[in-house]
Amino acid sequence: MMWVGALFGLDAREWWLASASALLLFAAYPPFHLIAPSLLALVPLSVAVREARTPRRAARVGFVFGVLHYGLLLHWMIPALARLTATAPLVYATAVMLLALSQALACWMLALLRRGGRVPFWFALPLVWTAVEWGIAHAPGTMAYPWLGLGTSLTGYPEAVGIAELAGARGVTFWLALVNGLVAEAVVTGRGTSAATGRPRTATRKGVSGRSRLRLARWLRGGAGPVRPWLAAALVVAAVPPAWGVWRARHLDLRPGPVVATVRTTFRAQPGEAVSDLEALAAVDALLAANLAEAPVPSLVVLSEGTFRDGLDQPEVVEGLRDLSRRLGAPVLFGLVRTEEAGARRYNSAALAGPGGLLGDPYDKRRLVPWVERMPLAGLFPMAAGESPLRAGAEWTVFEAGLHDVGALICYEAAFAGAARALRRAGAGVLLNITNDAWFADAGAFAVAQHEAHLVMRAIETRTGVVRSANLGPAGFVEPTGRVRARVQGPRAAVATARVDAVPGPTWYVRVGDVAGLGAAAALLPLLLFGRPRRPRPTGTMARAPETRH
Repeated sequence: MMWVGALFGLDAREWWLASASALLLFAAYPPFHLIAPSLLALVPLSVAVREARTPRRAARVGFVFGVLHYGLLLHWMIPALARLTATAPLVYATAVMLLALSQALACWMLALLRRGGRVPFWFALPLVWTAVEWGIAHAPGTMAYPWLGLGTSLTGYPEAVGIAELAGARGVTFWLALVNGLVAEAVVTGRGTSAATGRPRTATRKGVSGRSRLRLARWLRGGAGPVRPWLAAALVVAAVPPAWGVWRARHLDLRPGPVVATVRTTFRAQPGEAVSDLEALAAVDALLAANLAEAPVPSLVVLSEGTFRDGLDQPEVVEGLRDLSRRLGAPVLFGLVRTEEAGARRYNSAALAGPGGLLGDPYDKRRLVPWVERMPLAGLFPMAAGESPLRAGAEWTVFEAGLHDVGALICYEAAFAGAARALRRAGAGVLLNITNDAWFADAGAFAVAQHEAHLVMRAIETRTGVVRSANLGPAGFVEPTGRVRARVQGPRAAVATARVDAVPGPTWYVRVGDVAGLGAAAALLPLLLFGRPRRPRPTGTMARAPETRH
């Protein structure tokens, strides 16, 4: 892949620095969940940006980094989308290129602020990275793509990101980018100090590995004085939020909430597989009867996204759901595809059924998956034959499930922090994520692991228990602390039953919103406009225009 760097006029050093950051950041995300890369991944890229001669060259470094990083991170898109459209490679390439442009913009702005000299790099890095991440998440229409921000990389260790309940996922991004910026300052300062000592940088007889060890030793010795403050600051900044997060997790006022039974189904493993709604209802009924005989009596049953494909047009299905709810003594929340106006409008929806029928209106999914449920560039990427794009819903819906209010996030909506925040503010005491992972069947474990990571962040941000129900994917529970429990997966259908704990009162993040992301974007704009370097004034004797005598 070195041709990617050569294509954009980068030298070998710039290419390797961009590649190192791309690989480290890839290792930070699930399913790997490595801690150190989250704190160091942006350091090589930062060094390359600081060494770039112009902002344009820094942008090229950022673009190559973005292509490599998102190319690795989203590699699962090709086998997943291949089940839906023959243009899957083109869709994947377009998504990667668009996201890589955002990284080029970030590095261009970093170099511009660095060139102005008014914003220290250790502060410019978190400011720019958080603002760009916020911008991607708030792009207009279906182009918004908040998938796996930097803050989500540490969700494998939920106590470490406890500050999300104060500042949200982008607050965690700001913190991690700040640590990366401080470490980058230490690296650059150490290299500069070592060069200033006048000592030789290479040893002619020790080979490459010997030169590397010698260079590291000289960096530690020669740069100890200037480097130590940066490293100390990085260690303090890296340690304080996790320490607070551990304290938070131990002192949360958890109170018993509803007992929920969440179902993992195994319907429609292949595109076009014919499973009627009546067959799906019978399978769910038998599964619940077999698994709930010795389990606690649930106060809510949750079925996966798209359990019923023909909406509520079949009276037998509606009557079957009423009877199921009556026998279980609990309402049933289920996913469906419903139509309006003689099939002219199709919605990916969630509805709640009780012994007396439907409880309230269905909720229609508002955040549709780009290139799957809605096509941003429909002329270039046609849907598979027989499919048509879905319509987006108009408002968030909170269901009254007995004594508890619950909010549904359908599949991809789990990536949107604003969705969970809106439901929590509307009174939802439990968040339900219903999803269909059948289209991930050929994509390996990466896509599902990345999707689940967002649920951890939503639970911490809102201090709310989250329930996941999936078709051909894992089902289970996420505690308000962010810990995952009672998770079921495997080749067979299953039911997980557990009590969902709740924490009274909204978090600071729920009250005030994404201050970190919006604040970073608002602060960045004037810095870019007014932080440009001034032209140096000429020094010495200045030539004066000859005086005109009258």
